Amino acid sequence: MNVFKKGVSKLKDIKTFWNEPKKGNYMPYKEIFAYSVGGFGAYSIFMVAQTLLLSTTNVIIGNTIGIQPMHIYVMYLLSVVLNIPLTMLRANMVDNVRYRGGKYRPYLLRMGVPTVLISVLFVFTPYGSVAYIWRCILIFIYNFGLQFFYNFFYDAYENLIYVLSPNSQERTNVTAIKSIIYSFSPTVINFVIPLVAGKVAGGNIYDLTVYRCLFPIISVFGVALIILVYAKTQEKIIVAKSQPMKVKFMDALREVAKNKYFWIISLAGWLGFLETCTFIVLQWLYNYAHLCTPEQYSLITVFKGTAYFFGMVIAPFAIKKWGKKKVLIATNIFNVLFLALVYPLMHSIWTVLMCMYFNSIADSFIIILTPAIQADIRDYQQYKSGERIDGMFGAVALIGSFVTMATSSVLPAVYEKYGIYQGNGYENMYDVLYDLPTLYRLVGVLVILSAVGAALNAIPYFFYDLTETKQKAIVKILKIRAMFEDYGNGVLKDEDMKGTMLLIKEAKESIAGGKEDIKALKAQKADKKTIKAAELKNEEYEESLMVMEEMERFTREDSIARLEWAKRIVANGLQGIPYIDESEVERAKAMPKDTAMEKAKRKASIEDAKLGVRSKLAANKYYPDGKIEFDKKAYDDLYDEYNLVMEEKAKLLKEKGSKEDIEWIKIKQKEITVIMKKANEERERYLQATAVFAAAEKYVRWAENYARFGEIREKYSALSVDAS
Repeated sequence: MNVFKKGVSKLKDIKTFWNEPKKGNYMPYKEIFAYSVGGFGAYSIFMVAQTLLLSTTNVIIGNTIGIQPMHIYVMYLLSVVLNIPLTMLRANMVDNVRYRGGKYRPYLLRMGVPTVLISVLFVFTPYGSVAYIWRCILIFIYNFGLQFFYNFFYDAYENLIYVLSPNSQERTNVTAIKSIIYSFSPTVINFVIPLVAGKVAGGNIYDLTVYRCLFPIISVFGVALIILVYAKTQEKIIVAKSQPMKVKFMDALREVAKNKYFWIISLAGWLGFLETCTFIVLQWLYNYAHLCTPEQYSLITVFKGTAYFFGMVIAPFAIKKWGKKKVLIATNIFNVLFLALVYPLMHSIWTVLMCMYFNSIADSFIIILTPAIQADIRDYQQYKSGERIDGMFGAVALIGSFVTMATSSVLPAVYEKYGIYQGNGYENMYDVLYDLPTLYRLVGVLVILSAVGAALNAIPYFFYDLTETKQKAIVKILKIRAMFEDYGNGVLKDEDMKGTMLLIKEAKESIAGGKEDIKALKAQKADKKTIKAAELKNEEYEESLMVMEEMERFTREDSIARLEWAKRIVANGLQGIPYIDESEVERAKAMPKDTAMEKAKRKASIEDAKLGVRSKLAANKYYPDGKIEFDKKAYDDLYDEYNLVMEEKAKLLKEKGSKEDIEWIKIKQKEITVIMKKANEERERYLQATAVFAAAEKYVRWAENYARFGEIREKYSALSVDAS
């Protein structure tokens, strides 16, 4: 009965909050529906592209097209190296190119359509009629295109949730809904593949004919659903309305590199690279050991896919109850157990299926946890650096590419050791797996490697301490900063001021109310409802401490010292940059560091001194005459004109405008691109030379805005009186 009532209540909520979000949330159900259902299409396209991407375990490239494992590895290394500048380009575009649609939405179609076109061309290429070297070249060219378009498209959809809501629990809940829906995509496709293979390829799921039948249909369907995401979602980033969305490349790299949570998550991925070794095991047991029929294997893929449903449903509740850290560690421990159990049970596809089923349940938690954590650490990044940096996370992650290049050599070496190499006596090098002793020996090794990978993956998470309470406080602090900056620039809306002032008021009241003694309540055998209320009160108290610490920021010793430095830099002006004293770095390093406050002062002084030196070197290099200047208004006008030209070109092409108009707009694009390139170079030189002045000026303005809290409070009080 309670379940029925909850169901009815949820349906009423959907109707009530279809167009407007529930209080405390940011996404109406209409937006949740579009993002989630669109995920089915996005993941259909992902699966198409992932089937074809260069990797040391790609059976289409290795088994079907016949490229040797070590040659695949060499091509993979080259693609990773060439992807480095592409990743930097993507990062810069996400953080700096200003589209009306936002940071990610514009790229859903711009990158999704080329992804499916390349994928379809990939499978329709007649590899059997070309020489081996040309097969390698064609595959490499296709993958070069996929590396840019697919990765950009993947980031655009997956990262979109980071900016659809600043509420961590809401993001987690929406991710769970989206994941449940999109999980049907690989389930359906994996179910259909063996059936189609049975009809057109004698049951061989690695035959390209299968993918030539399926990929065009999947691609068209996927793009149609992506249009739904683009049309019905809206990005929401908590920044001051007056804050420019320009992020300097090297500054962004330095800031992200200092984000400890980014490195924890990255390290977990690098250490756990072996965990995916068993992904191929069920396919091999079907395809080479013939432990089931094509129809049975279709059912196996469907059944295995249902495991993700259970994990995705449970994950938000588990995260809410125990927090992301505990859930992350627990799921990795379960992964180790279930992967290890495959070893003694590998001779039956049904027992392996059950082990992999429970492994998939644990994996499905990671699917929910990963975007939730990634969103949290971006909020933390904005809190620490003052800039909303998203794309640069991918650029810094390039360091991981070199780790991946090294670790990716493990599987080809293992495959080769167990007989998978060109010239092994078989027409197709993978046919050696029809020899059952060889197959089971290799599967056993893969199982052991996967269990070790899962164990290694868990280790970094023990150092993850970005709690849900801390994240909530960070979001509140970002709102406070946005309020002060917008007030200082005269663009603060009354509605935004009311909401932010209310959370400040609630923080003060929470601190005044103090903390509850949970241990005492439990000793008194208080009921669960009372204990839960006390726990929530304590969480609010911890959030409030961070909020009020932010409000009192410029009364702290370290902030006062930094403000003095900033005022000195601003007073000296741009023309004082070439005369900055480089010895300030050594003096900062010599500062005491015995207490937490001394460490904070010393760290800030070193960073500021180093920034001053970098600016001085750039100023002397680009402005040897000492005259540092840049026409920002002219640059912004030019940038707006450039965007208008690009939008006009897209409109003409979409609406099939006249040949003369299209030719004219292309000429206009070339002209303004040349001018824009030169303007960007001038701007970049100016930004490098004046970085220290910009940082100091921003800090002074920050302090001045906070000093005007009394004015804001009076205005808020007047609004409250008027409302009453």
